[in-house]
Amino acid sequence: MSAPATGGTPAVTSPPASLPVTPPASPSVLPPVARGPLARALRRAASWVRALDARLVAPGPAWRARWVHAGVAAVVGLRLLTRDWTQLADRPPALRSHLNLVGWVPDLPVAVLVALQAVGVVAAVLAIGRVRPRLAFAVAWAVYVVLAGLWGSSGKFMHNDVLTVTVATVLLCSSPPARDVRADDRSVRWGWPPRAALAVVGVVYLLTGVQKLRHSGPGWALGDNMAWVLRQGTSPLGEGFTLAVANLPALPQLLATGALCLELLAPLLLLVAWTRIPFAVAVAVMHTSIWACLGLDYSAWVLTAAAVAVPAGLPWRPPWSRRRTSTRRQVRAATA
Repeated sequence: MSAPATGGTPAVTSPPASLPVTPPASPSVLPPVARGPLARALRRAASWVRALDARLVAPGPAWRARWVHAGVAAVVGLRLLTRDWTQLADRPPALRSHLNLVGWVPDLPVAVLVALQAVGVVAAVLAIGRVRPRLAFAVAWAVYVVLAGLWGSSGKFMHNDVLTVTVATVLLCSSPPARDVRADDRSVRWGWPPRAALAVVGVVYLLTGVQKLRHSGPGWALGDNMAWVLRQGTSPLGEGFTLAVANLPALPQLLATGALCLELLAPLLLLVAWTRIPFAVAVAVMHTSIWACLGLDYSAWVLTAAAVAVPAGLPWRPPWSRRRTSTRRQVRAATA
């Protein structure tokens, strides 16, 4: 029952007897898992994820975003320019594979292939020169994906262009700094693209190493696997060079172990600024040795890793970029 209101004072009602009042839970009655080692591990993992996310999207200088964007565009343009894509016009139907989307595209005439190549190269040059760079980069990437997909659908699937295509896909989502943006200006929109490109490079190299261990185990590096690969390979330096390397004691194992360690440690090497440039150098040495021993062209991987890791590894802006920026400021001040 409720007490009658007196003197304008509102009545105070008591809860019905049929509805029990539940007191608030105290910390001592919380579930044990919320206060146990699992909860501490989850909170620590969540803090690491938040720290990594904050580091990924932290503001960055405009000059670094320009360099990475232009560097990857240059690699795409170079790949489009230096490969003879007209060979796709005469591929036998028996060699055509339908494992990727463009594998279903019929044979294109030479004129169409040359036109696509020209459009892609011009778009890459425009992206490097920062003339509508976002649109130009997208056009160059699309042409590169189509032609590389057609090339990969003929005969054995090759992954020479995988790293470049993957890194460029990330940069499609970014907007490079405009011409009137100062090189020292910092923003989140210019900080995350270089770091995202670094993450992609590290993950791709990590997966290549993990796949080796998944299919062959440590024996891929410590056994005689690499020696037999070298004996069956074709070197541009002559058959004697490959056989000499394969027959040297422990050298094939050292080469394989070094390559595997570089791939597995790629994310850590790219996480720290002062090891990014040495990583690019080590990548160049590894892929050059693969070319010398087996004749496989991984130059796109070398150039892509350098285009991403070198600007991200420089602790300061290069002097020539400073001079260019100061000259533009003087011109703007004189014409103002």
